[in-house]
Amino acid sequence: MKRIAATIFAALLLLSLAACKGGEPAEPDNTPAPTETALDTPAPALPTEAPGSEHVPDHSYNEETDFDKRLAMNGNFNGIIETEDVYYWLPDRDRFLRYCEKDGSDFGVLCGKPECVHDNGNAFGQSADKSCSGYIGSSRPYIWLMDGKLYYIDDFTYFRTYPDSCGVIMRMNLDGTGRELFKVMPKPETPYGESMCPQYYCYHRGALYSFIMGNYVEDAEPSMPFVAGMFPLDGDEWTIIYDAGAGIHYGSVLPSGEFCYVVDQVWAGEESTNRVLRWSSVTGELELLYEGFETGLIFRYWVDEEGDFYAPQLPQDGEGPIERILRLEDGKMVPAVDFEDPETVYTERSVAGGVVIARNYVPYDRNSYVKYGKDTDIDIWIKRFDNTTVYKGKLPMGWLDSIENTPRFEGADLVSADENGMLCVFKMQRRSLEGSTDATSLALVKYVFTEDGIDEILLGTTYMEIDNG
Repeated sequence: MKRIAATIFAALLLLSLAACKGGEPAEPDNTPAPTETALDTPAPALPTEAPGSEHVPDHSYNEETDFDKRLAMNGNFNGIIETEDVYYWLPDRDRFLRYCEKDGSDFGVLCGKPECVHDNGNAFGQSADKSCSGYIGSSRPYIWLMDGKLYYIDDFTYFRTYPDSCGVIMRMNLDGTGRELFKVMPKPETPYGESMCPQYYCYHRGALYSFIMGNYVEDAEPSMPFVAGMFPLDGDEWTIIYDAGAGIHYGSVLPSGEFCYVVDQVWAGEESTNRVLRWSSVTGELELLYEGFETGLIFRYWVDEEGDFYAPQLPQDGEGPIERILRLEDGKMVPAVDFEDPETVYTERSVAGGVVIARNYVPYDRNSYVKYGKDTDIDIWIKRFDNTTVYKGKLPMGWLDSIENTPRFEGADLVSADENGMLCVFKMQRRSLEGSTDATSLALVKYVFTEDGIDEILLGTTYMEIDNG
């Protein structure tokens, strides 16, 4: 068990560091002055309940106002919005906001200036145009749609102008024009000093939800507290909805319906324990739903419109395939979906969109990975929560033929699906003889389930290579 906990904790620390990372500093060329605010347009108000009425929990999903839970998974730092005609895509570490036609016919930087070179083929290049309408510089990798406008969080450009803030909320029109500062976000007040800062954001029903982490030392005892918070866009201060206290913690938040679900993984030396809680935005109550160690993945779970909570079962020895999905019932985890096959060993990859995605299990071989990268021969198996199959077969990878400058396949940052198809973000790299990464490409790929199997559509790509001039 000690080995299990150590492995999980090391991985979570890496994820924590990744969540803190930012791109290169944003330039002031394409940002409004601090006085150009948009506070005249109020954000949607949070729901309230009539006094004395019997509370009926709301687990519904509204695509116009609710967080897209399909994007919530370990390792995903891509912001994606799906509209009727296009996807808006803010790739991990990219400095440009992009659009992708849903049929794969066109993609590019979100800018309509005919003379603009945009990223000039390299998002990190010195020749990229920082006056481009699609250039947003160093920002959090999350975008959302509200009242017909695109919103994102800039936590660099104004840090000297607003030193007591944790960033500003920017907004723009759907074509990239009309950018303006919408709101300054104060730092959340916690008992743990200035080191605590929001690590992840998700917009849901008029508010931003985040988990807040940092390093804290008290009486020479180091700890990593975990706090979950809610910032209403029509308000001026954070509401702390959960404080795990001192100690070593890692966790996540997932808004769903009226609730925000909180997973807190408590590190206790030789083993770790997961807590699943939920906070109601209507009643303000926080309740503990589960405490145990059957699950070990803090951001690969799903809550459906009945309020049922699903999560992968941790392998007994901490290694090997994840072959079963559990459902939370009356405070206990019970079996729900399994991937048993006499010929192929499958392992869970993602729980999203009312389905579970599994792929063929490939034990890690360091020598092979260092030399060749990840294997592109992938079998997938997608099941509903009632254990019936949506699709089982090969994952088409023909789109890889169009990726020339980064031939090494590194895997997927995002694997999401529903009963109609899949949406994935794949990563490719080019490495030097010394093993360092010279360049990275990301590809946004849509898969559509058909009567004959599955079709692939390359929606868009981005290329990033450090250019020192």
